[in-house]
Amino acid sequence: MIKHTVWALASGMLLFFLYVAMYTGAFEPVSVGLDDRGPYSLIFKNHNGPYNEIIKPLETVEAWAKNNKIDCRFTFAEFFDNPTLVEEGRLRSRTGCLLELKNESEIEKIKKVILPEEFKIEEFKKTKSVVAIFSGSPGIGPYKVYPQAEDFIQKNNLKTKGSVIEIYEIFGPKEMTTTFLWPVL
Repeated sequence: MIKHTVWALASGMLLFFLYVAMYTGAFEPVSVGLDDRGPYSLIFKNHNGPYNEIIKPLETVEAWAKNNKIDCRFTFAEFFDNPTLVEEGRLRSRTGCLLELKNESEIEKIKKVILPEEFKIEEFKKTKSVVAIFSGSPGIGPYKVYPQAEDFIQKNNLKTKGSVIEIYEIFGPKEMTTTFLWPVL
């Protein structure tokens, strides 16, 4: 009787972990390479605190963009600190809309829209970057994507400059792609 109970619990736990792994995209491949990325215009809000709490400021920027008829197809988060070295409450990040503006008139149009006081706009110039593309949950990026990109950086004797930027593109309720950028020298 106990043997059957233990077997049932073990099987249930295994199925649960497999479900979670499938749901988060743990078995999805990661593509890593070197490419030029940008220029982009970033409309963002700064955030201090745990990285897993960036959703609220991101949603605030998205709602503002929608109300001002600004296409926010791509969202982003930029992480400035290493969470293994900096305590959670002091982690710095920024999150918002990433715009692929084609010409100066588009940029000027957005600059004319009055930004809320807590929002900022900044240009991300064309930059040589290590680029990793992943179709799973960005929440497992630090465990699945970051190590592969760091191996690529080390094997190719590259030096990073600046912080990691994650660009999110959502295609549907269960379908998204995250592009991770590590600017390099």
